[in-house]
Amino acid sequence: MFARQARNTARSGIRSVGVRPISQYITKAQGFLNQAIYWTKVTVEVSKQIYIREGLAPPSVAEIQQVYQGLYKKALEFAAQPKTSADGLIKVAKSLSKDEYLRFGAYFIQIVGLFSLGEIIGRRQIVGYPSFGPKEHHH
Repeated sequence: MFARQARNTARSGIRSVGVRPISQYITKAQGFLNQAIYWTKVTVEVSKQIYIREGLAPPSVAEIQQVYQGLYKKALEFAAQPKTSADGLIKVAKSLSKDEYLRFGAYFIQIVGLFSLGEIIGRRQIVGYPSFGPKEHHH
């Protein structure tokens, strides 16, 4: 009788130790999944409202062709005469006002900040990259 009780206790102990962490992970994963689904639905609904209120519409084929043809022509002009294109760029830079420089500087800072934030999120730390290899110990 004692042996049977010890065996049953050992089995239930092993089962509870092994099952408990797995069920906790599953519960956490379900919570994360539910949150992701909820916020995806919220984002979609807000995006729909913005799309309708702002009167947004996808560009037509003619607009896309016009933009890419313009970019292609500018690239050909730059490739044919880089000095002239560079002089034109310098002329535009000299014609900008102080307020425009400040505005473009603010845009640049925002872009660099968002890029840096993406890098931090991707690395999962602020400085450097994580090392997943074996740890070296120097004595």
